[in-house]
Amino acid sequence: MLELIPHTKRRSMTKARAARIFLDANGICCNCGQQIRQGDSWFIEHVQSLAQGGADDDKNGRPAHTKCKAAKDATDAASKAKRDRLVTAGWEGRPPSKLQSRGFSKPSVKYSPARGAMRTIGTE
Repeated sequence: MLELIPHTKRRSMTKARAARIFLDANGICCNCGQQIRQGDSWFIEHVQSLAQGGADDDKNGRPAHTKCKAAKDATDAASKAKRDRLVTAGWEGRPPSKLQSRGFSKPSVKYSPARGAMRTIGTE
């Protein structure tokens, strides 16, 4: 049974926390499996995305190349969209109202060259 995934509060990513996660993973990118070398741009990636219920803790964080981010983000977005479709399947929303409003009357507007402005007829 699918259930609602509540919002996961993020912790701040300090340099010390990022370094600890990097060293625990031996500097291996979690997306491509390659070693992150000196000079490579990298960040801490959530292995299980927060949108899918992943925790924002060190166990769920792994280093990843910045160049690998787009592919992981696309995969995460697709899995979130699929989950959202499954969760909301069969939901029809509010039934349409059987009452019909007559709407609002539209005031007629007339331009007066003597006054140099637009005025609404029937409101003065």
